[in-house]
Amino acid sequence: MDVRQLEKLSVLQDEDSPNLVADMARGYLDRTPPRILRMKELLAARNASQLAHEAHGLATSSGMFGMMRVRQHCKALENLARGPGLEGAEGLLARIEQAYAEARPLLMTQLGIREE
Repeated sequence: MDVRQLEKLSVLQDEDSPNLVADMARGYLDRTPPRILRMKELLAARNASQLAHEAHGLATSSGMFGMMRVRQHCKALENLARGPGLEGAEGLLARIEQAYAEARPLLMTQLGIREE
């Protein structure tokens, strides 16, 4: 978890929207498990181009919130999916899922987000 990324986002907050980063992070946290599931479905369907697209999107949003291992694994999956085959994609998806599971509580703690 790279908290410097969260510090960069904090400039978006002001007195009218003091919880903007936490609200944005809630959206990320809500959307990520379904995105991982979608990537699994795309892999099962052997849809490499859509898999690369989904991995790219998750890499971008994960990096924005300092989830750097998630980002790294998503970039690796994106690059793999843009290549000639999908050998190793299942392992990368497992690493994405694991990295997300490990970093999720750290992000929530950092931003004071509670489970609902």
